[in-house]
Amino acid sequence: MTAKDVAKAPSIAENCLRKLMAEGHLSVNDTVLTVCAAGFEYQLFQKLGFKNVVITNLDVRTPPEAYAPYRWEKQDAMQLSAANESFDWCFVHAGLHHCDSPHRALLELYRVARKGVIAMEARDSLAMRTAVKLGLTGEYELEAVVRNDMKHGGLNNTAVPNYVYRWTEREFIKAINSYNPTGKHTFRFYHGLRLPFLFAGMYKNPLKKWALYAIKPFFTAGALVFKKQMNHFAMVVIKPRQTWPWIRQREDGLGLSPEYVERVFNKKA
Repeated sequence: MTAKDVAKAPSIAENCLRKLMAEGHLSVNDTVLTVCAAGFEYQLFQKLGFKNVVITNLDVRTPPEAYAPYRWEKQDAMQLSAANESFDWCFVHAGLHHCDSPHRALLELYRVARKGVIAMEARDSLAMRTAVKLGLTGEYELEAVVRNDMKHGGLNNTAVPNYVYRWTEREFIKAINSYNPTGKHTFRFYHGLRLPFLFAGMYKNPLKKWALYAIKPFFTAGALVFKKQMNHFAMVVIKPRQTWPWIRQREDGLGLSPEYVERVFNKKA
């Protein structure tokens, strides 16, 4: 998706942000760190009126002043220089699958965020696995490198086409809860359809593009009934406001509460 797409129909990213704002979780005054970001993120947050956004990427081809009034920084999503909980929210749109460790990048965003993380990625599903087998979409993203002069756009923004890592809701939940098991997270998932017409038009064989047009009405109708078969979704985690009852602050940091142990277990702490 390009920056121009933001001005057209609302994207799943825009719909997700608007819903979080309507629920009171997100505000235009919140500080937001975006990773693997460029024109799309700039246009999106400008459109919604956000004031405090930092755009980051490994790609340095666009001059920083192009993102004014937002700040631009060169950052590796898997090793951010920002301190713990230094931004209200961290945001990534179709960027985790360009990292050689998508989970590491996700957890870096979690570390830096104070309120939560918003991530948009491709969803792993039976429909998508079938589409891969039929050649309607790929396991490896050659197209991104082709569109970037055969020099950028792949794995860690190199010329090597990246594997398209597709997520599930359960995988996202398990990764977050494993990283921080001290309290109950709030999770939100918003599903959408994002057929690769832009990439299909790059191929010499016109059948690839016409095949997408042919299946679009069937895929759209099926996705409306079976939402988890949609190929794109937003994964949101809101950080815990309090710890589990068995967690307490100790001199050496958070740990198991002796009072809870004595109350629940047949063992004196």
